Amino acid sequence: MIDHLPLAWPLAKRDILARYRGSAGGLAWALLAPLAMVAVYALVFQGVFRARWTGSATNAGGLDYALRLFAGLIVFTAVADVAARATRLMQDNANLVKRVVFPLELLAVALVMQVAVHTGLQMAVLAMLLVVIGEGPAWTWLWLLAAWPWIIALQLALAIGLAALGCYLRDLQHIVPLVTSGLLFLSPVFYSTAAAPEPLRVLLQLNPLSAPIELVRAAWFGDAFAWGPALWPLAGVLLALLAAHALFVRLRPGFADLV
Repeated sequence: MIDHLPLAWPLAKRDILARYRGSAGGLAWALLAPLAMVAVYALVFQGVFRARWTGSATNAGGLDYALRLFAGLIVFTAVADVAARATRLMQDNANLVKRVVFPLELLAVALVMQVAVHTGLQMAVLAMLLVVIGEGPAWTWLWLLAAWPWIIALQLALAIGLAALGCYLRDLQHIVPLVTSGLLFLSPVFYSTAAAPEPLRVLLQLNPLSAPIELVRAAWFGDAFAWGPALWPLAGVLLALLAAHALFVRLRPGFADLV
C-alpha cells in the first residue's frame, strides 16, 4: 500500500472540492462552523454559568475559556468527523471499489487527509488568536508535532475499522453519530481532566480521545502534561490501528458484493 500512497491526495482533493462546489463561502465554512460553535458554547458555559478553566493563569476570562474549548473541539471534531463518514466510505465510493484495482485502504487515508485540511485551517485560526491576545507563540507548540501523528493514528484506526464494518453493519451509520454526540461530554473538551470528579475521571482515562485532547491543549497553552501515563493510551491506539487493518483485510473480499 505504501507504493500507492501518492494516489490518496488526489482522492482527498476531489472530495474536498466536491464538498464545497457551488458554495459561496467555500473552504471558509471549515472555519466559520467551529467558530460559531465555540461562540455558542462560550456564551452558555462562560456567560451564563460563569465557567472558568481550572488551573488557567491568564486573565483573559471568557476568551481564555473559549480558546481552550476551541482547542479541544478541534481534536474532537476531527476524530468524530472521520468516524461518522467512515461508516459509509465504501458505499460512497462504490464505483472505485467495484471497478478499480487498488489498495482500498487508500480511501481511508484520503478521508483522513480531507479532515486534516480542515483541522490545519482551524489550528491556524487558533494560533492567530493566541498571538493576538499575547499568548503565543510558545515553545510548547512543538508538542503538536507529537500530538498530530497520534490523532492521525486514531483517525486511521477508526476509518479503516468502521469502513470495513460499515459494509456489513449498515446501522453503524446511524449509531456512530449518536455515540460521538454522547462522547463529546465524556471527553475533556468543556473541562480539563483535573477538574472532573473522581467517577468521571475514570471514564476519561478509558476514553482514547482524552490524552490527545489534553496534549494538544497543553501544547497551545503551555500547561503541564503527564507524558508517562500517556504512553498507555498511545500504545492502545497503535494496537487498535493494527487490529483495524487486520479486520479490513479479512473483510475486504466481500466489499464489492455489498456496496
